[in-house]
Amino acid sequence: MGLLTARKLFLQGMDVLLLEKGPLGGESSWAGGGIISPLYPWRYDDSVNVLAERSKKIYPDYVEQLLKETGKDSELITSGLFTVSSEDKDILDWTKKWSVNASYLSDEKAIQAIEKSVGSIVNQGFWMPDIMQIRNPKFVDALKASFQCLSIPYKEKTGVEEIIIKNDKVCGVRTAEATLLADKVIIASGAWSAQFAATKKSVDVVPVKGQMIMYKGEPDLVKRIVLSEGHYVIPRKDGRILAGSTLEKIGFDKTISSDALAELHKAAIALVPLLDELEVERQWAGLRPGTEKGIPYICQHNEIENLFVHAGHFRNGIVLGAASAELMANIVLEQAPWCDVRPYAIDSPH
Repeated sequence: MGLLTARKLFLQGMDVLLLEKGPLGGESSWAGGGIISPLYPWRYDDSVNVLAERSKKIYPDYVEQLLKETGKDSELITSGLFTVSSEDKDILDWTKKWSVNASYLSDEKAIQAIEKSVGSIVNQGFWMPDIMQIRNPKFVDALKASFQCLSIPYKEKTGVEEIIIKNDKVCGVRTAEATLLADKVIIASGAWSAQFAATKKSVDVVPVKGQMIMYKGEPDLVKRIVLSEGHYVIPRKDGRILAGSTLEKIGFDKTISSDALAELHKAAIALVPLLDELEVERQWAGLRPGTEKGIPYICQHNEIENLFVHAGHFRNGIVLGAASAELMANIVLEQAPWCDVRPYAIDSPH
């Protein structure tokens, strides 16, 4: 959120400085799966789908622009998504409402034609052929390179220790090295966004750990994203295959566990049995910025002038990010917003 928002504001003429306590994009931005769709989008509030559907339209041109600027490929590809599910009128109603290309399939040959590697549990569900994915670590690299190409100022390994507020108005931030004055401050700190004194009472964002594993395969061994019961398999362009993900509310803990590895591997081989023959190359964990309904904060603080919050995207940071940054820029620059801002305000249910 910080990278996307700072770049958007910079391109619209604002002086910006991005402060990051670690490496740029080193937390949940790097750790996620990069599916350009919410998992089970029909379960989300309209306010989430509004952002998701706009982002889907933005990303192709966005990554093309980054490629031209930096020479770095974010590996945006259209994999399609097959979600294991029984036939459901609510899902069909959702696809019609949002004009999503989707069809319900229960014929084994039809499913095998889409993805030949799936196991017997993938026996019925909804096929959405237009769903894209992005290689999120490469997207982060391209964004960082864009900052360098465009000379957008940033500081890594520079954590904000305090947001400076005088007379209910923000006037800067304090780091371990310096006090930095600013007319406006945006908190885009993911799972840590509620840790600042100014937001503790008003921003309800909590860390939700997700563990993932990665198999080393060959290109096109698996071609489609497959999802069932919250577990998914995502094939990358180079043949690596991701499997995720756990949901653990245990605080700021990014340790990995053998139990999670076993759970993820079991779920992955049920979806795609050939994964049992591949090496698990890596396991990692990230902390999602969780909110109760998965609706992010994209707003000005309700009590502190010129303090803004851009956080709480939960499992959908990548898919919501491009549209969310547009909306945040509208609010900061006092432009007419491209959508209704009320669902993302601090005093709205999240």
